[in-house]
Amino acid sequence: MTLQQKIHHAKQIANAIQRHESEYATWELSKAIKLPTPQVAGTMTQQRTYAMGKAMELIESYENESLSSS
Repeated sequence: MTLQQKIHHAKQIANAIQRHESEYATWELSKAIKLPTPQVAGTMTQQRTYAMGKAMELIESYENESLSSS
């Protein structure tokens, strides 16, 4: 996965987390990624920072799983 793809998916995952969605799936990924519950306390900046941090963790985890299964 290229850096641009990682950034794109991280933003999309963060958006999905903030929309209270339970999964993120796209044709580029081989499986759906289960999403954590969003942070509901704090400022919008804190909520977005939490969502982006979790999204990056999920992308890294997904990429590590993909590499180890190849």
